[in-house]
Amino acid sequence: MYVELASVQGIVDLSPQEALDRAEGFLASQGYIIGQRTYTTITAQRPAEGGASEQDPLDITVAVAPQPDGGVRVSVRGNDQAGVRERQAAWMEWSESLPKKPEPQIDAAGDRTVEVPDAVLAPPPQPQAVDLPDPPTAPTVTVTSPRRESTVWRGTKLAFGGCVVLPVLLLIGFVSCLAIVASGGGDGGGSESSKNKRPTVSIGEPLQVGQVTWTVTSARQATQIEEKGFGKYGDTKEGNFIIVDFSFENNSKESITLEPSELTLIDSKNRRSKPDEDMFGYVPSDRDIIYEQVNPGVTREGEVIFTVAPGATEYRLQAGDAVMFTGKSGIVNLSSQP
Repeated sequence: MYVELASVQGIVDLSPQEALDRAEGFLASQGYIIGQRTYTTITAQRPAEGGASEQDPLDITVAVAPQPDGGVRVSVRGNDQAGVRERQAAWMEWSESLPKKPEPQIDAAGDRTVEVPDAVLAPPPQPQAVDLPDPPTAPTVTVTSPRRESTVWRGTKLAFGGCVVLPVLLLIGFVSCLAIVASGGGDGGGSESSKNKRPTVSIGEPLQVGQVTWTVTSARQATQIEEKGFGKYGDTKEGNFIIVDFSFENNSKESITLEPSELTLIDSKNRRSKPDEDMFGYVPSDRDIIYEQVNPGVTREGEVIFTVAPGATEYRLQAGDAVMFTGKSGIVNLSSQP
């Protein structure tokens, strides 16, 4: 029975004939015998194991669909499921070797980015000199020299003044210490105040943190995930997972390497989880942007997977500014929509 076995992600930047030439060479290298070829398809057969003639021949067809803006989409169909499964590493390598057309950049509002030509700006106005009036002459003040006091009397006053001022200073210091203790200390109070000032948004709303912008587009819970692979033959893993899809925009003037430490999942019991690096193989390749470099002015679509405790609820995502040691972050409430 003919079924669709797999498809190549993205638009391949080749003409239909160039793409079929690539497919023909790959199929021949995997032991297939090339049969019919049309303008948009190529069909090949793989001999059945043991040479059993009574079995149906194992066919596979690579089809290309021309796109309006150039390039083609490539799909694979046929009845040789076992052959594709056994050779999925080779299929994966071949599909990733095909040149892909770049995807258009999408801004925060979901529109294509439009380039605006540089405009010539008029020079700024030059300040004109202004005549200011001369400053008024200060009045003459006559200072009368103080009457000289005897050395004995002056020493007596200094001694008396020191005896009065010292206890006052000690009292002020004691009152200040009491005020600090009553306020709970400088660090603890300031830290709690800074936490309360973190910006908080919902799913679908942009979160500006420093010079980067995070937008969580979806968050879902799963108990089973499949590893990325060619077609539908990746490994399956079971557990308790939260899968978060997001966009990341670098608004700074420097490139940024996106670290997993910038994202923290917090549940109702304030348990904090980082993206599970063992699950990176289960993220689609076009959304696997952790540890990748994001250039200035560029927006990338990403996905992370968190392994969580059973029964956890009320998740929040804490996202940082991707700059070390600043401590800046914001919160995305994953339980609410805008």
